[in-house]
Amino acid sequence: MTSSGRGSHPFVGPRPFRRDDAARFFGREREVEELTSLWLSHRLTVLHGPSGVGKTSLVAAGALPRLDPSRVDVLPMGEVRRPSFVPVAVIPEDSDPHVFALLASWSPNENPIRFAGLTVRSYLRRHRWSPYGREILLVLDHAEDVFTAHRTRPGGHTRVLDQLADLLSGDLPVHLLLVISDEHVESLRRHEGLRGHITRGASYKLEPLGPAEALEAVKRPVEAAGAAFLPGVARRLVQDLTPAEPAAPTVEPLHLQFAGVKLWEAARWKDGDIGERDLVNVEEILTDLCRHALRDVAHDHLQDDVDRLTALVRPVLRGERADGEEPPPRIAAALATRHLLRFGDKGRYEMPARLVGPFLRAASGDPGDLPPPVTTDRLAAAAAALHRGWFDLVARLAEEEARDPSGPRSRAQAASLLGDAAYLRGDPDAALTHYRTATRLFDALLGTDQIVATLLTAAGRILMDRGAYRAAVAELRSAVRRSPEPVIQTELAWALWYVGQESGAVDVLDGALRSGGDTPEALRARGEILSDLADPRALNDLDRVPHDLDSTRAAYALALARKGEVRRAVEEVPPLGVDSDPATLLRAARVMKAAGRDTEAARLAQDARSSRGRRPLPPQLAAEADRLI
Repeated sequence: MTSSGRGSHPFVGPRPFRRDDAARFFGREREVEELTSLWLSHRLTVLHGPSGVGKTSLVAAGALPRLDPSRVDVLPMGEVRRPSFVPVAVIPEDSDPHVFALLASWSPNENPIRFAGLTVRSYLRRHRWSPYGREILLVLDHAEDVFTAHRTRPGGHTRVLDQLADLLSGDLPVHLLLVISDEHVESLRRHEGLRGHITRGASYKLEPLGPAEALEAVKRPVEAAGAAFLPGVARRLVQDLTPAEPAAPTVEPLHLQFAGVKLWEAARWKDGDIGERDLVNVEEILTDLCRHALRDVAHDHLQDDVDRLTALVRPVLRGERADGEEPPPRIAAALATRHLLRFGDKGRYEMPARLVGPFLRAASGDPGDLPPPVTTDRLAAAAAALHRGWFDLVARLAEEEARDPSGPRSRAQAASLLGDAAYLRGDPDAALTHYRTATRLFDALLGTDQIVATLLTAAGRILMDRGAYRAAVAELRSAVRRSPEPVIQTELAWALWYVGQESGAVDVLDGALRSGGDTPEALRARGEILSDLADPRALNDLDRVPHDLDSTRAAYALALARKGEVRRAVEEVPPLGVDSDPATLLRAARVMKAAGRDTEAARLAQDARSSRGRRPLPPQLAAEADRLI
């Protein structure tokens, strides 16, 4: 076979295998069988292992294709990183962005804004629960992202694990597979809600490839592509990828893919065979991998100071190191992302054995000889940095993308990411400016109505936070015209409620529920507003949504008090403080007034007037609070 006659590329390179790569995924047959068996027979299975060992590939290209869709309901791979084209300001303040991202990833063909405010349980009951009682198989990939995410407040962003624990305790026939790196598996095991499920469930640790499995992972894809190795050649490649020191030698799947790609691209073919002369220099490939990682991490995090980065990494190579010699967390995380470091069995970062020599060679060279930093996908890198709260890096990457002549869409995405970074670091004015820039750029493109609508919704929510309610109404009306999603109509209803147009708000919600079915967020909003209006229909709505938010519980308590069930209403009032939502505090005050507890009612009303909550009371409720005080 000549070069021009080669079949499809047998190696995927540094990215994980996807489901459609199953035909070239080899060397993991035993692990696939064992993991699939555990997943099907346990409510919860935890798959863990070091970074880059192939956990995602094992599930996507190994376990998922093996499942029979006629016997089980299988959702796509889930993750907790928000889709980058959805502005972070769209996600309600009182909902978990991880839950939103997980539900959006389970339904990749739907508009993700539909999942704002949904819980995992309500999503499954509404979208995916099989009426025939089939088992539901779920995956949360990269579960470590729950623990590495930027938190706007201490203890935030963990409700996704609470909801998954609640799901496992419920009646839905679910089998959940959590995929997580070794670094964070103990944090997962310490989660109070999941602890018992983990004890009763299964745990599976994925290790690097053994020599025999590595040989199969090299040979079989090449044979499937219509070529073959001459005797001993594939084994020589595997030997070159195996570190000399460990007693039980293993091959890193990532290194095998790097070498395989280079081999396939450089091979000089003769009758379809790959011979000794086609072998690549593995040492050079891995040294080049280290060079690029050093240059990119130094560029992103240390102002291009490669020498300083090398000094931070060198203690890791000694194995036993003194306290304080661990690389700073941000540097270690960046190096782990590029698979130069991994979290070891001793609870500290280490370098894969096969990279030690190549790293030393890369580090000993002249920094000026290193390749220039290359970010092949700045937007993806900026989104990853945003997840961790590295806002300086987000700004640099997004601004580089905005200056790139690649096109208006990428500039629009960069502006949206800058808006996200500003919003998360507590600068709503800058966020509004960037979101409006993104809106203008997207508006000039075809087929972007949904994206423009989400940006307008984000702007509307920021305007409500600033008390500019009439401007918010105008922005949200524009969003509804672009995309009349029930979630956007719900935001418009709240804006109308804040300007005193309660009946208009209820009318909008009536329309949203007629067009979108019993959307939980619209039901919740209508129930809360009706409770404020002393409308007896409030209970009908609030009985149909989870009472997982303080605002909903307080509205339900108020509706019960209006019905005359005062004792039960008092029991339903959630614990509240001065940082609670003002409208929620006022509902609690009204319940206490109905119970004859005037002093407590006055205190809660005063808290509502002086609350440091995100939005103040609208005028019509402020007057009610003053009367109670």
